[in-house]
Formats: sequence, structure tokens, C-alpha cells
Amino acid sequence: MVRIEIPEKLRAKLGPEMKMDVHWIDVRLHDGRVMKNLVVRGGRTITGRFDDPNGEGNLPFAADEIRKIRRRSFLPFW
Repeated sequence: MVRIEIPEKLRAKLGPEMKMDVHWIDVRLHDGRVMKNLVVRGGRTITGRFDDPNGEGNLPFAADEIRKIRRRSFLPFW
């Protein structure tokens, strides 16, 4: 499992925790891809997808590829 640290300038967009020590977010990458339903623990580290066991799994991007983040959304547009 690879943990991806959210760039410090984007951490303010996490908002309040969804449940104890966990945020669920969507990430937009510089190449335009959107990764949905990701789990953030400790207010700074992406650990995996919402449906991964215990919210921990492999992710196909690195911290320097993150352009924007937002709280998990069901809307199809950013």
C-alpha cells in the first residue's frame, strides 16, 4: 500500500471529518482524470479507495499529480 500525502495548500479544502479521523474526497489530477471516493486519514494522507478493505489500497497517482480536491460528491461535474 502506498500512502499519498495531500499537498499542504489543499488540506484546508478537506472540511470537517466525515467520521472519526476519516475524510472521503474526490481528487482531480493535472492530466484531467478524476479519482472518486478516496479515503483520507489523519487529515493529510490518502490511503486508498472507499471500497478497499479498511480504506487502504494502491492508487495510480502520486502526490505531485494532484491539482484539486473536494469532499466526496455524487455530482458528475467538478
